[in-house]
Amino acid sequence: MAVLLSLSVRLRLLSIPLERDEGEYAYAGQLMLEGIPPYKLAFNIKLPGTYAAYAAMMGLFGQTTAGIHLGFLAVNLATLALLFLIARRLLDAAQAAIAGVCYALFSLSPGVLGLQGHATHMVVLMALGGWWLLLRTRASGRVWTCAWSGLLFGLSFLCKQPGIFFAMFGGALLLRDVAQAPASERARRLRHLGIFCAGVAIPFLATCLWMWRAGTFHRFWFWTMVYAPFHAGNLNEEAVWWQLNEVSRRAAALEWWGLAAAAGLVCLMLDKMQREAKFVIVCLLGFSLMALLASFYFFRHYFIVLLPVTSLLVAVAVRATARGAGWKLAACAFALACAGFIFVNRAVWFQLTPDAVCRSLYPGEPFPEAASIGRYIRENSAPQDPMAVLGSEPEIYFYAHRHSASGYMYMYDLMKLSPYAPAMQAEMEHDIEKAKPPYLVMVYAPTSWARTINSDAALFGWSNAYARQYYDLAGEVVLTGSDRADYFWGPAAVARKKDAPVDVSILKRKTGL
Repeated sequence: MAVLLSLSVRLRLLSIPLERDEGEYAYAGQLMLEGIPPYKLAFNIKLPGTYAAYAAMMGLFGQTTAGIHLGFLAVNLATLALLFLIARRLLDAAQAAIAGVCYALFSLSPGVLGLQGHATHMVVLMALGGWWLLLRTRASGRVWTCAWSGLLFGLSFLCKQPGIFFAMFGGALLLRDVAQAPASERARRLRHLGIFCAGVAIPFLATCLWMWRAGTFHRFWFWTMVYAPFHAGNLNEEAVWWQLNEVSRRAAALEWWGLAAAAGLVCLMLDKMQREAKFVIVCLLGFSLMALLASFYFFRHYFIVLLPVTSLLVAVAVRATARGAGWKLAACAFALACAGFIFVNRAVWFQLTPDAVCRSLYPGEPFPEAASIGRYIRENSAPQDPMAVLGSEPEIYFYAHRHSASGYMYMYDLMKLSPYAPAMQAEMEHDIEKAKPPYLVMVYAPTSWARTINSDAALFGWSNAYARQYYDLAGEVVLTGSDRADYFWGPAAVARKKDAPVDVSILKRKTGL
């Protein structure tokens, strides 16, 4: 039933508009399908594993929102299967089934933005694949299985940097095996650990070689290694508390499952029979928390890394309840909790249209409108024409199927209190002036900039002067409420009464300039 629910909900919402992160991955994946390597036309702090995953999905299912989300449907089902297989090795069959049901529900939840194609889904898939192979290695002793396990953990890191903590989790399990092995077995166990570590390193080393051969190693290294720690550390306390409050406010009943998981943790610690499961699950919890806390960013989808261990702990809690009160009562309580969770999320899962779901998850964001803007530019420009977006909306590049005039897809780093920000702004200005894009999109949503009172405002002065001199107004988008937007194209945009603030302007370059 859980699998059928996941299938029905995700298939119904395949066409939900892309949000910013999805737009970044989709645009970078689109470039890869054209033979353009990462970090050449699109800069970001993330490692390129998720870009490659998007390219593969779009190669299989098409370069559309539906194709992307169909790919993530397959990712979700594969993750669900792996979690069940892992739980079956650690716990009993009933607990494995409960953990699978929990993950199916949790990963659909609006509370963690589970319907979107976030990198954390890929991190979890690769980590669970590595963990499953590691369990097989520990049972069979096969060297090559250990190598493949390390490779998948390495791919988890390549999909997003916090994935390294899951590789550390795998290493911790092997280190425990070394410590507990008799002297005659210790050398073989150490060899397994070395092969595992080599497998973890291979994806990253291969990526470095790829970037070097593609001529983008300098950009790759700067963004993912030099600048990424600074980006993570440049978050103020107010922003952290805002993110945590947003998670709490939009948890969609997930907090109750968190309490059940906490109860499961207590039960597991008191259980003297499940020693192996106790060590493994507690170890997983620790490294999952490290993966969440690594950057001190607490966006809702970051909590996806906690879903596997949460599902396992809920299963332990249900099993402990069954021991004390009987399986019938425990099963009824679990079924009622699942039914309540489905009821709480019924609007998103069963009632709202894909566009309405997007607006409910991201109020005030121009994500549904980005598709119309991209389509307009695609229909009114040549395939070889570049374009520029002043705002953090890379999904517009994807929808338009046009190259960006500058590699800066996000404005956040240009607005940070950073020694790099002035040079980044100057580079973006130079790139746009050199490319002379036929279309310039200006986004005014505050969340597209994350500007603070101390941000360097030079970019705004330049963009306003540059737009006035070289561009005419071609269209405007006004978000008029929580469920709709008004579009004004051509003369209608020029003649529009300025009685409401514009959210997005589409500018066309003046003839002859």
